[in-house]
Order: sequence, then structure tokens, then C-alpha cells
Amino acid sequence: MPGPTLPPSFAEGFAVPSTGGFAISAYRVLEAPSEAPALIFAHANSFNAGCYQPLLARLSAHFQVFAYDARGHGASPSPLEDIGRDYAMRRFAEDLDAVAGRVGQMTGPGAALHFASHSLGGLAAILLEAELGQAPFESLTLFEPPIYPPIGHPERPAAEAHAPKIIRWAARRRNHFPDREALREEAGKIVTYRRFAGDMMEAYLEAAVEPAPDGGLILRCPGEIESAIYGNCPDSGIFELTANVATRTRFFATDQAVLADLHSWAPATIASIAANMPRGEWRTMPGCLHLMVQEDPDACAAAIIDHALQN
Repeated sequence: MPGPTLPPSFAEGFAVPSTGGFAISAYRVLEAPSEAPALIFAHANSFNAGCYQPLLARLSAHFQVFAYDARGHGASPSPLEDIGRDYAMRRFAEDLDAVAGRVGQMTGPGAALHFASHSLGGLAAILLEAELGQAPFESLTLFEPPIYPPIGHPERPAAEAHAPKIIRWAARRRNHFPDREALREEAGKIVTYRRFAGDMMEAYLEAAVEPAPDGGLILRCPGEIESAIYGNCPDSGIFELTANVATRTRFFATDQAVLADLHSWAPATIASIAANMPRGEWRTMPGCLHLMVQEDPDACAAAIIDHALQN
């Protein structure tokens, strides 16, 4: 049984039963101000709750903070027998529904509950409300969820050109490392990982891997699962569902200026999504690319606090 991705000295772990027999590993950060509103944070594809410990620590000064390892990640189950079914986008929404329900029980009736996420986790929140009809959150702060533009959207060609590249990259990803320094060296080969803040890189090196049965370390999200999840995004139809999300939502997108002559399809798509939602808005995360939470955890924590608490 995999160990927790957040240490017991930092967070209490608990299991949440979900669909398909999955028991989602969830966490309650120990430090929290009395009577604070609650916040659930959901991680990006291939990461897990522990990879965001420095961000969660910043948030714990303002919220009762909860996080979880999505199916296929961290300490949650990662079966490979039926990837198409087990890692469909709807399954992530069902898991979030289960986690939100348990958190509601833990915090009690009437307690304010907010949600924030990086990348993949935002898809779960959109589908939870738009497809499952559940709206447990007072606010959503979403850091560039990979909601692909529909056919006919100006950014669709760019998104379609990008998708196969990241799907293939994840499928070929190295899964086994002799030690943490080898993982650090591998991370240094990835342009976006080189932009991580120091504490976020250390959290990644600690939480992204676990001891391998035959020695060394293995990624806690296999590349096969990461690639399958990326493959499920382009034709998920989530863009068309965003009009059904009435919860107050603020998106943050890549800063195109950082890319110079390269082009990201995400900012214009995020702008369209926000415009499609009754209470949606979007902003750029200055100086950051898609892994913005790892790049600037201070700014991202401040963004969550500002939006959720309406400072």
C-alpha cells in the first residue's frame, strides 16, 4: 500500500470511497485558524497533493485546507487494466464529489467551502457542476485547466497540434530512478520544471516518487496513466458544458509574453471559457507558464485567498 504523499506531521490522511472501487487518499492540513472557511485543493496531472505542500502551507493561514491524490496518482489506486474507463474525465468529477461530501461532513453544516486547482483538477470541478449537477463550492479558483476549445474556435488548430506531442511525451516518460539526484537531473531536462521555485522543486522530488520493489524510485503516477489522461482531454466536450457552471469562478492563464515568439492556445481559450460562464472571469498569471503554481506559489496562494475571500 503506497504511503501518504503529505507527511503525518503536516496533514491527517483519510480514505474516501469513490466509483469503481477506488479509495481516494485525502488529507486535512493540521494547521488552520479557528472558524476558518474550508478549501479543497486539487493537483495537476502526474503530480499529487504532496507536490504542493509549500502552497498548502501558505493557504493554511487562511483556510481549513484539504487536498487529495487523484486516482492514478500518489497514494490513490493506479490500476492499468481499464485505463479508458478508470481515467475518463467523469471519473475525476465523481471522485471530487466524494471528497467534497466527506469534507462537508468533517467541517459541519453551514461551513463555507471553496475550491482551487491546478490544471487537471479544474476539469473535475467543471464537470461536477455541469454534468453531475453538484455545486458544493462558494468559489472556484482554477489555474489553467486543460479545457480544449471546440471545433471552429480560433485556437482549435493550435490545441490539436499540441495534444499529440504531450501525449507522446508522457507515454515515453522515464518512470524509474536509482535515487533522488537522478530524478532531480531528469527534472532539470524539462524546460518548464527548471522554472520551479526552490521549495516547490523540493516538494516534487519528495512526493512524486516512492520506493520501487526492486530498488530505486518510481514515479507515483506512471507515464502510461499520465498519457491516457492527456489523451482524454481534447475531445471531452467540457468547453460546451461550461455555460452550466454558475459558481463564481476565476481562471488564471499562461503569460503569453514569457513565450516570446511561441504561441500558447490556452490564454485565448480561457478567455472564451470565462465569457461563456455566468460568473466567470480570467486573468493572466504574470511571468508564468502552465506550471504556474510551481513557478510562483506566493502569487498563486495570494490569488486563491483574494478570490475565495473576496479581499
